[in-house]
Amino acid sequence: MPRQPSPISAEASAELRELASGMRDLKETAGLTFSALTERVHYSTASLSGAVSGKKLPTWEVTWAFIHGCDPAADEQVWKQRWEAAEEGELRRSEAEASDADTAVRRPGGAPRQRRSTVAELVREEVERRQQTTAWSPSEAMTVSTALALCTTPYDFRELLRDLMETQGLTSNEIRANARNKGIVLGRGDVFSVLHGSEIPETEPLHGFLLGCNVGLVRINEWHRTATRIKISHARRMDPEETERQRFAAWRAFWARLSFETALSMISTILFLTVQLASIFKNGI
Repeated sequence: MPRQPSPISAEASAELRELASGMRDLKETAGLTFSALTERVHYSTASLSGAVSGKKLPTWEVTWAFIHGCDPAADEQVWKQRWEAAEEGELRRSEAEASDADTAVRRPGGAPRQRRSTVAELVREEVERRQQTTAWSPSEAMTVSTALALCTTPYDFRELLRDLMETQGLTSNEIRANARNKGIVLGRGDVFSVLHGSEIPETEPLHGFLLGCNVGLVRINEWHRTATRIKISHARRMDPEETERQRFAAWRAFWARLSFETALSMISTILFLTVQLASIFKNGI
């Protein structure tokens, strides 16, 4: 008897639940297992199962690979619209959660417990503490530099980005408009990925987002240096599955670039060496 799929996350927006449910229906109609689908689209089972879990919005690339793998005749435009609706729904949900982030969380016993302080909050608390005891008055640039220096994880970095957006009093549409006026085009998905992705944002969307928040070029470089530092730190302990997938992609790219003549030469060399080794083992050196 086939195992029943896990329920779609109840915390997801209605649009994301609808998208995940539709993708599950496609897979069921096609009669495919995740393993069989992996063979078709070359994404890991974990990525494909995560795409329909409702725990987070999958990238469009993973979403379309899943859909096209289940139904090659699927209408890409229709599904792209459903994915964009889910993106909008998740953005609204995340913004609503952010506005309630200062509320206390209850322990099982009923005692209130505050959420973990972010890097930005810790810096502000330290600034306030010093100002109460001395005449020390740091500049805004010093405060930002201190906060960035304390960042060690993508979570901390994104908290600072959300704090920047809140401090500037900007909406995502206003950030996109500001960036566009400065020559950078940001999509809705770009702003969402910068604020709510699980990893450090890519360089171009991050640059556009910071410009959209009216950050000066000197400070933008400081943000980029911090992002690079965290990326390097996390690359050293990359997930084994992701590492294997990247190795496979690099190997496939190598063979794609290999010319016919080069490949023939390599094969000839290998055959020649094989014959020589066989002769040595048979007749002795």
